[in-house]
Parts: sequence; structure tokens; C-alpha cells
Amino acid sequence: MNMIRKTVLAFAALFAVVSCDTDPNNLPAEIAAEPASIVIDIEGGEAEITLDATRDWEAEISYSGGGAADWLTVTPASGAASVDPVKVKVSAGANDDADREATITFRADFLTAEVHVSQSGTYVNYTTIAEFLEAPVSDEDWYTVRGTIFVIGKDKNTGEESKYGNIWIKDETGILYVYGLTAAQQERNDQSFPTLGLRLGDEVVLRTLRAEYDGEPQGGGTIPAYYISHTPAEDNPEDDILVSDDPSQSWMELPEVEAADDEVFVFHHTEADGAQVRNYSMLYSTLERLALWVAYPLCDVYTASGNRTDAWGFDPKIPDAWEPIIPDSWGVSGYARGHQIPSAARNANKEMNRQTFYFTNMTAQNYDFNSGLWAEIEELEREVASGYDTLYVVTGPVLDADGDGQWKHFQDNAGNSVSVPEAYFRVLLGVKGDEGVYDAVGFFCLNKDDGRTVPDVSDLWTVAQIEEMTGITFFKNLSPELEAEVKSRLNPEVWGF
Repeated sequence: MNMIRKTVLAFAALFAVVSCDTDPNNLPAEIAAEPASIVIDIEGGEAEITLDATRDWEAEISYSGGGAADWLTVTPASGAASVDPVKVKVSAGANDDADREATITFRADFLTAEVHVSQSGTYVNYTTIAEFLEAPVSDEDWYTVRGTIFVIGKDKNTGEESKYGNIWIKDETGILYVYGLTAAQQERNDQSFPTLGLRLGDEVVLRTLRAEYDGEPQGGGTIPAYYISHTPAEDNPEDDILVSDDPSQSWMELPEVEAADDEVFVFHHTEADGAQVRNYSMLYSTLERLALWVAYPLCDVYTASGNRTDAWGFDPKIPDAWEPIIPDSWGVSGYARGHQIPSAARNANKEMNRQTFYFTNMTAQNYDFNSGLWAEIEELEREVASGYDTLYVVTGPVLDADGDGQWKHFQDNAGNSVSVPEAYFRVLLGVKGDEGVYDAVGFFCLNKDDGRTVPDVSDLWTVAQIEEMTGITFFKNLSPELEAEVKSRLNPEVWGF
């Protein structure tokens, strides 16, 4: 009798265990859907969602973009609670309208899970970055923006890519900082960025509010931007071919141009007084990620008051792959993004000034030196220019000032190695054509703060001395009859010393 009773109890216990394992109502209320985002081809197609729901559920669809309000089909659209995953099919036909998006919300009691679905259209319906930057700050108006990722923010403690999805993107109209990108629309950043598998060079489509931080425009913010779709970098090959402009120009400011394999000579034009004029020229080193020299003319047609743009961005003549990526300063304490051709030397109009903010015009300059002694030399340059028909200027870095064959490097915002100059040079040639006057001088300063904010005679060199130190032949179009005498002359009083 005891044997029979024990068997019955054991059977009952086994039945209870099996019943609890197979009855979803005995489990905690849960609902989850994977993947968080789906992209359907423009020609139409279907995808599959894996749904885990321990309570009865139903699907709701909300639409945005495109012309149709019911372009997506979810099958099944509802279901019973289950301990096993359920396969839900999502399908759409061809899209002959604009890009469109939908959010599928699976509801089970008070719980929800969302899946974002996007489908490209036959015509583009994106907000350009320039348009986005001009839009007002809003916590209601969402924008669809497309751009190529050129910086992925890193965790300052670990050095690994941040889980919050802080990225910089660019299109043909500008660059944009996105402070936080999530896999699906969220009220707060859920650190889902790593699940997207995004890499540098990927072209990403995202939805974002127009936000601002510390007076600077940005996407994302307190409410993060969220992912729509992307095209991998291998499908968007970056053009990294270097093409030099023709160096056979008669411009007086040009040095002798000798571009090595890892160097490129380019010049930029701009508009002044209704005419196209040259802005500046440079010899750029892709190895060091800086211009070895920048040359430009200076006269009143280039200068005015105001019009500073702070339009930090890529140089259109040099592939992005070879430029320093510094939209957010260097990220290294004590260093400024030092202009070679100063912004203040090109402020007659905004386009002229914008070109001075190309990343290729920047070097890693000691912050106090940049805003102190070197800034005063640049100011002196603009002052003395008024006494000449034109003042011709060449400036550049001296990487190895002490001749030991070594100099400092650090990383830009994307982890690329960038050279830190040990010193800088500047050579000036003032010309009064009608009077046949040619005055020349050179400046040489170490890239450090020595406590001085005003230049003195000790900073002055002859142009010939700067040539010997740098190996650069300056003012190649100066007549041979004048060259030797002008370059070896040093008259401090001519320059206000």
C-alpha cells in the first residue's frame, strides 16, 4: 500500500513539474522581438521576426514617410502566450514612392517590444546635413538624415568604441555630430549601438531630432537618434587617389613645388569683389597628415570684419582618407587646431573663410602659443600688408627642429597618427610694384609657450636662412636679379621692430 502511494505521489509531482514548464502563465510576463531593425529591399520582399511572449500578444503598426499608410504586412498579427519562440513574417511590396519607415509594436498586457522597418524608395527623401543644421532646435520634429560615418566615438576609459553610438557623419553639404545612436527608437540611450555593427566608411540612414549642446548643433542628445539602415563601407569605396594641381603658376607666393609620392600640391579659388581669385595653395603630406607649407597673397580684397564661419570640414581636393579627422578638436589637452592660413586673413566673405577651416589647413599647435605669440605674428602680418600692393606669405611646420630625426605624434579623433610640429616658420615678401620695392623677412618659433606674447627681433630670420633650414625654395617666381639680395636681407625696422 505504501509502495502504491509513493508511486502516485511521484507521478503527481512529475506532472506538476511538466505542467509548470509548459504553461506560459506560470512564467514571468515577458515579451521580446529580434531583430530590432529590418530593412526591406526597394523591390519588395519579406523578413522574419523571432518573438518571445509569455502572454497573449498583438501587433500594431505605425507609419512614416512614403505615400502609402498600409504598405507593411505582419503575419500573424496576434497570438497566444507561449513558452516557445514564435516566427512572425513581415512583408512589403515594391516601393515606387519615397523612402518609408514603420514601427511594429508587439503588445502583451502592459509590456511592449518594437521592431523598426525601413524601405528605400525610388526617389530620395532625406534632409541634407546643411538643411538639418539650419533647422531650429526641436524635441518634436524628426528628420531623416543620410551620411557617411567618419568618426565613431571611443570610451575615454577603455579606448574601445562607445556603446552609446556617438558618431560623426558627412554628406556633400556638411558634417554632423550625432550624440547617441540606438538600434530602435528609444526615450533614453539603451547602449544598443554595438548591435548595429557599424564601421567607419559605412553610409548610414538615421532619424534624429535637431538638438544643440553648448551652442553647437547636433543630432541625438537627451533623446537619441535611431538607426534606419546602412550601406557597408565596402559598397561605398573611398576614393583615395591623390591628384596634384598644375604647379606651373606665376603666382609670386609659390615656393618651388616638388611633390613626393605621399604628397600632393593643390590650390583653392574663391570669389572676391565679384571675380574668381586664388585663395591659397599648399603642399600636403599624407604621411604626416598636415600641409608642409601653405602659400597665399594678402591684400585688402581678402580682408574685412566678421564672416568667420567655424566651418570645420574636409578639403574637397584631398581624399578624406588622408586628412586628419578633427571635427571635435584634437582631443589632446594643450593643443589647438592651428590654422596655417589664418581665418582672419580670409574674412571678406563666408565662402572664402570657410576654406580656411579645411582639416588640411590645421596643425597641432600648442594652445597658448597659438593664441599668443603666433597670433601676434599673424596680426603683424595683416598690419604690414596695408603698406604694400600685396604681401606674399608662406607658412608651415618644422617637424624636426632639433635635427635628432624624431618628433612627436598623437592620434586624431579617428585614431590616425598625426605629426606634432616642433616649430613653425613664416616668410613674407612685400611688393610695391610701382616703386619697385621688394622687402622680405622670415619668422621662426618653437611650438611651445615660452611666456612671450609679443614677437621681438630674436624671432626674425632672413628668408635665405629659413630656406636652408627647411630645404624649401621660396618665391620661385621672384626674378633671379632680385632673388639673392632680397632673400638675404634683414631690416627689422621695415617690419616695425
